[in-house]
Amino acid sequence: MKRFSGKLRITGLLTILCILLLSTSAMADEAVEKEQTTADAQSASVQTIKSDAKSESSTESTKASEETGPGVKKETEPTKTEPTGPVYEKGASLGLFSATAYCPSKSGKIGRTYSGTTPRAQHTLSADLTILPIGTMVMIDDVIYTVEDTGSGIRGNKVDIFFGSRDEAINFGRQTKEIFAVNVN
Repeated sequence: MKRFSGKLRITGLLTILCILLLSTSAMADEAVEKEQTTADAQSASVQTIKSDAKSESSTESTKASEETGPGVKKETEPTKTEPTGPVYEKGASLGLFSATAYCPSKSGKIGRTYSGTTPRAQHTLSADLTILPIGTMVMIDDVIYTVEDTGSGIRGNKVDIFFGSRDEAINFGRQTKEIFAVNVN
């Protein structure tokens, strides 16, 4: 008798799970249909507005061509879009630094930085933390780097830039770079 009641319990649970799954699917389908209906209605109203605007613009374009003269195109101003994220600008010069490069090991392993992040090319910078603390954003050659690492040989006005490959790091070598603060707007 116990075996039979156990099978009934499992069957009952499976039945309830199936019902929940089907009802969730049905509700999701219903929501998608509702969104499509709303989108279709909005699309239709936009098309009506566009067709009205086209008829108005066709009469305006004939006027504009008469006003500007033959062979002269009327210039339109480009649309301005607002940036979605923070805007970074070059700030004051922090001075000249001796810049070297570092990269993943020969086996391709990439360890963690002093701050615990994984280093990334054109992003991670190693510096003397008394001069440039962790998290400081600086600009070198119009690329914005974030100080995420330090090293025993990085003291004073020295930085170590992370590169994605050994060849890039070797080609960079040692250079003197002017480093700029980054202003965030």
